[in-house]
Parts: sequence; C-alpha cells; structure tokens
Amino acid sequence: MVICYYSEIKKKWSESELEEKLKLLPEILQIEAKRKKRWTDRQLSITGKLLLKELIVGLEASQLSLADIKYTDYNRPWFDSSIDFNIAHSGNFVICCGTDTGSIGVDIEQIKPIVLDDYIDYFTSDEWRIILDSENQSDRFFEFWTRKEAIVKAIGTGLHIPLSNIAVINNRVTYNDISYYIQKLIIAKDYQCHLASTEPVAIVDSMQIQF
Repeated sequence: MVICYYSEIKKKWSESELEEKLKLLPEILQIEAKRKKRWTDRQLSITGKLLLKELIVGLEASQLSLADIKYTDYNRPWFDSSIDFNIAHSGNFVICCGTDTGSIGVDIEQIKPIVLDDYIDYFTSDEWRIILDSENQSDRFFEFWTRKEAIVKAIGTGLHIPLSNIAVINNRVTYNDISYYIQKLIIAKDYQCHLASTEPVAIVDSMQIQF
C-alpha cells in the first residue's frame, strides 16, 4: 500500500500557532525546524513531519513515532521498520509518501523559468532532445527532473548519483538490478510531482491535509 499526504502553506502562522505545532514534534525536530531562517521553510519543515505522523497512522504502524526517525550516511530519514517514507517540498507545497512494501521516493517542484543550458549535464541525450522539442520546455524539464529526483531518493543516495545516469523516459527504471516504478501525482497547477517505488502501484491513496 502507498499513501501520500500533502499540504499547502497558505499563510504565516501566528507565534501561538507555531508553538502549538512545534509541541507536536519531538524536541530534536523542534530544534531542527527552529533553525530554518525563512518562515516558509520553517512551516514546510514542521508540516512535513506532521504529515508523517498522519502517514504512520494511515499505514497502521502505531508502534512508530517521530522520535524513531533515523538517518542514513546520506542523511536520508528512515524508520527501522517495515515501512519506508519520503518527504519533499517546493514553493508552498509539501508532500509525504509512505509504503509498507519496498522503498519509496517522491519529489515535487514548482514550475518556473530556468536557464535550461545550466542543466544539460543532468540529462541523457534523448531526454534533452525531448525537452528542447517540447512546446512547454519548463514543464517537460521539471517532469523529467522530478522523475529523476524521485528515483534517486528511492534508491537512498540522493544526488550522490549523477542524474544523467538515471534515464526516466519510461515509467520503469532499473538501477543496480532493482526496478523502480514511476507514477505522476497531480498536486496543483504549475507543479510537477512524481513518485518512485520498488513495487508497482496501481492506485496511490493521496489526500490533502491542512494544519
């Protein structure tokens, strides 16, 4: 089973609202959130962890809590349990996806103007040709980018793998003899979001939650 919860930051919390939300997190995660200088980054960080709390319930993993989060050598958060999760944010949206089977990765990006030539080294020649031939180059760029990011986050190493080594034209990608299945998630206009998992998923149970 795969579950995705997402949330939109619509306004700046008052000091009392901020303290109320912080109290729902373990102390170490409170400290982590308070280190964020921009209020949007702070709220995205807190909201991501609150979505994870909901995800634990949704995946019926009541034996877990946010205090059980560990980090790999690549700084990827994980639980020492049968469930895997991943969190991503961009713009005003944050998304948290989890599974009780295999590994998972998710990425979301706000579509905005970019200098395409700065990113040519991150794509295969076929991907780059498709981007340049697209009617909406920015949209196609972020489609491929989020697909790649979701894959490397599911692998667990993040950008330590060159993105040009991950070809994502197809919805099934094999890396180190492991297959990863890509699925597009519709979150909001002007955003691209993709999920990658080691198990094929027919339906993703997704829901927006506001805090």
